[in-house]
Amino acid sequence: GQCTRRQKAALRELWPRYGVDVAWNETMAPADLFTSGGPCVLDVGFGHGESLAGMAARRPHTNFLGVEVHRPGVAAALLRLAEADAKNVKICRIDAVALLESHVVPEPCFDEVCVFFPDPWTKSGSNKDAPATGGSGKDEHRRIIRPHTLDLLAVRLRPGGCLHVATDVDEYAEHVRNVVASDARWSAVPSLAWRPETMYERRGLDRGRTITDL
Repeated sequence: GQCTRRQKAALRELWPRYGVDVAWNETMAPADLFTSGGPCVLDVGFGHGESLAGMAARRPHTNFLGVEVHRPGVAAALLRLAEADAKNVKICRIDAVALLESHVVPEPCFDEVCVFFPDPWTKSGSNKDAPATGGSGKDEHRRIIRPHTLDLLAVRLRPGGCLHVATDVDEYAEHVRNVVASDARWSAVPSLAWRPETMYERRGLDRGRTITDL
């Protein structure tokens, strides 16, 4: 994606304040990234930062580590965080699975993991639930919620930790339920945490979709 001039300036000027450059040969303990203690939340694929900035403002005593690969989205999030003068957020521009597969992040270190409106990667040829999140929607094996990811998260979450998934695609919600049900380390519970409405959520609602929080 192409960044606007304002977004390019945000990447230059605000990255030193909020950005974290990952060094693959070093351990990056999330607790060391923040000046204050408290629970730590991993926000996977935060898009343009609406949910990340909203949660950080609502929960000032919780620390948030946001992970996103989309450069314009990272820039937009930096602008939102600066406008809110957020002090409990750090951002990595990196693939979340690659980060979790590495030895950079110690285990266990997160109290919650948020995955809001990920690309559903619907089955090829299926138009029943065309994604509101963009992407080609042709390869279900690329879904972020899959057994391999649950393995990675299970050792990064502290005991009793929570994975919060939100989607506007019914088929993806059923996929998440099935993946979790097949893994005895996880159990479904009522939604525990408030979350902000996102751009992708509004887009789904405009299309008459049902929002599912798991």
